[in-house]
Amino acid sequence: MNLILKSLNFSYEKEEVLKDINFNFQSGVLNIVSGESGVGKTSLLNLIAGLERPSSGSIVLDNITQADSNHFIEPEKRNIGFVFQDFALFPHMNIESNITFAGESDNKFFNRLVRRMSLADHLKKYPHEISGGQQQRVSIARALFSKPKILLVDEPISNQDKENKNEIIKIISEFIKNQNIICIIVSHDEIHGMSNIETRHFVLS
Repeated sequence: MNLILKSLNFSYEKEEVLKDINFNFQSGVLNIVSGESGVGKTSLLNLIAGLERPSSGSIVLDNITQADSNHFIEPEKRNIGFVFQDFALFPHMNIESNITFAGESDNKFFNRLVRRMSLADHLKKYPHEISGGQQQRVSIARALFSKPKILLVDEPISNQDKENKNEIIKIISEFIKNQNIICIIVSHDEIHGMSNIETRHFVLS
């Protein structure tokens, strides 16, 4: 499975944000998008998710056009899991409800997910009762529980120590490889893939 961005351009309020982007993202690998602050990394994720429309160019998933000058598939129909930079958890829902919010019932997968994320002991707690690192894991678990075709992750390891950074990338790697997900991670920080998964790097400038 692959996601192709062809001659992709995006402007916001007449300001050019992305120009002539040509990327080919593969499934089952870590696709890392890096670049300085302000080059449009988050905008790129928003375009793939359908939260923004490209000014020109196309976004194609397995020969099915997601967006171009004539086509636009709405975000809710794209089967995308999005891990936002601020986690975007629902404060009035406990951890279990946050994770299962967008997915279909699958107890076996749920149990595996929360064990791997070290969240099994926190399911009845609310977001404000757990640490920032644990909130991040809940956000990742929620995105994975929906069993997306594409997983978009915005700055997953910012403000994390080295041990947590490596563990988060390791967990993401395991799930995307096992489920053949297209995973696109944007980050200011340098990310090294695990030995058991291919890492591909893309640079925005």
